[in-house]
Amino acid sequence: MLAAKESVPIDKEEILTAKSAKSVITTAFPEFRGACVELLDEGWDFQVFEVDGKWLFRFPKRESGIAKLSTEYKLLSGLGEWVSLPVPQYEYFFESHDSSSRPFAIYRKLPGIAGDASKMVDRHGIARQLGIFLSRLHTYPVDKAREADVPEKRDLVVHWRNRSREQLRKLDGLNVNTGLLRRYLENDTPVSFEGAASLIHNDLWAEHILLDSRSGRVSGIIDWGDTAIGDPAIDFACLYAWYGESLLENVLAHYTGELDAEVISRSRYLATCLAIHNITLGRDLGRVQWVEAGYAALQLVFAS
Repeated sequence: MLAAKESVPIDKEEILTAKSAKSVITTAFPEFRGACVELLDEGWDFQVFEVDGKWLFRFPKRESGIAKLSTEYKLLSGLGEWVSLPVPQYEYFFESHDSSSRPFAIYRKLPGIAGDASKMVDRHGIARQLGIFLSRLHTYPVDKAREADVPEKRDLVVHWRNRSREQLRKLDGLNVNTGLLRRYLENDTPVSFEGAASLIHNDLWAEHILLDSRSGRVSGIIDWGDTAIGDPAIDFACLYAWYGESLLENVLAHYTGELDAEVISRSRYLATCLAIHNITLGRDLGRVQWVEAGYAALQLVFAS
């Protein structure tokens, strides 16, 4: 277990470089002074730095990310024993209580390659693994999730429909039939979920599913910053966006939770909305892989 010495005053809004991140890290943990520090990934909410190929330091980029990091820290300590696949286990979490210190959390790096970058993907194997994993995740005690301050997001269909319509108005040059896309969003809205809310990952894109480079099987599930209590179809929608309805059906064949009759149509609709969001966010942040993932998801949706 790592034990921090002290925090370093720093502007929370500053985007870290590997050099400035190392300054924060070594102030808190002097034993890392000779370590190699590299930026591993950066999204909307977080920057993640890899230290000596073994540790990951997760830094919020904005105020909203601090609450997400706190929730991750509290949730994952209990969730890891409940679910069937490895999830990050935080060794240390520094939550600043003033305006001068940057919060961060640390966990040991999980093995594997992001699903969207892996050349080896055992689709049948991961379908079974993810079906079992989501069965466990979606039956995690909701009261325990609330104790970890996991937010509730009840009607995700309405939320994403409204958001997608607004985003679509601002997008131009889409490599899809925008008329068909608009008609689908307007005319094919599925019935909203009315079942019992579940703990959901809520961002289960392929880049957050780690795969073993040799077997192509799942070796871990990462990035729990958007976890919520709500409609389990949002997790299925992300899988639909990865390899289409065939993968989702294979996952559901191994899923033991309760399913409503509209889960596939709702997953397909939500996959469409998430694809539009990915294209929008990818363009805004210059993340080409997010844009490409969004286009690929739309092609899978309309191929069905």
